[in-house]
Amino acid sequence: MDNRVIREEYAQIAHELIQTEDCLADIRASEATIVYLGSDYEKTTKGKKVCAECEKISDKYKWGIPADFTITVFEKNVVGFTDDQMKILLLHELLHVGIAWDHNGKEMYDVRPHDYEDFKIITDRYGTEWAEVKERDIEIQYKPLVVEEVKNGKRTEFKEAKQERSTRARSKGR
Repeated sequence: MDNRVIREEYAQIAHELIQTEDCLADIRASEATIVYLGSDYEKTTKGKKVCAECEKISDKYKWGIPADFTITVFEKNVVGFTDDQMKILLLHELLHVGIAWDHNGKEMYDVRPHDYEDFKIITDRYGTEWAEVKERDIEIQYKPLVVEEVKNGKRTEFKEAKQERSTRARSKGR
């Protein structure tokens, strides 16, 4: 089952990219609306993990999705991504947003394909392995909540992994 929810944090990152990246000037100049979603689905295609996807909303579904495009991040497939990798991923998906204007100035939308295996701008800037995550980073970033042992007949409180990650990061000089 694919459960999708609106993610404001992705919208904020994308908004910053749209405002600052010259390659996204068409989006900046258009009236296109994009909804940013997170999904709990582990999507794969041809045996490869799909980190995110851009979809054009057909007129048939605009009654339920008041947008021209959705960008969905398959969150289980991006576990361990750094903030920079998330920005690159959203830039990649925004490059799929195709906007053109007809001779009357009316906007037309489509989903642009990659210009190679990826977009040339992404590979030129970040290389071909920008989406790789080291297993060690996954363990540190997404360690589950831990229950402290029982002491003196009382169970101590849950300790958030986030606090533990912060301590580890400080000790490593991050």
